[in-house]
Amino acid sequence: MKLIILIFFLFSQSLVYGAGSSSSIDANQEYLKAENLIKSEKYENAIKALNNLLSETPDGYTKADLYNYLGYATRKQKNPDFELAEEHYLKALELDSDHIGALEYLGELYYETNRKDKAVEMLMRLKEVAGDESEEYLELYEILNS
Repeated sequence: MKLIILIFFLFSQSLVYGAGSSSSIDANQEYLKAENLIKSEKYENAIKALNNLLSETPDGYTKADLYNYLGYATRKQKNPDFELAEEHYLKALELDSDHIGALEYLGELYYETNRKDKAVEMLMRLKEVAGDESEEYLELYEILNS
């Protein structure tokens, strides 16, 4: 009987440790690290950290948040790739059509790439989703009216 209990214990422990070993990173910590890199304007490093999270299960953030930040960092780096940034923002909005950050930043990207009509569309979506007193709405409004 003791042997059976011991075997059961060892088997159950291997399942517990095996289940957690598919990921060697702490997704929440890596995401927070990427946020800090963005705040420090270290966009290339942030992109690397965010890309490491693409195959991870979100912890403390959503996949839409992840793609939104990928778009932002891609757009803000020294040599911005506006096309790739747009793809990231659109992916964020595909995952969460009301993602306030992606709506604002996609509006900024449209403005920066001379598509003011599309930027205004994002402004109107922000008004619907967050209201015309929200920080995101006001920031995009200011950009479009400066």
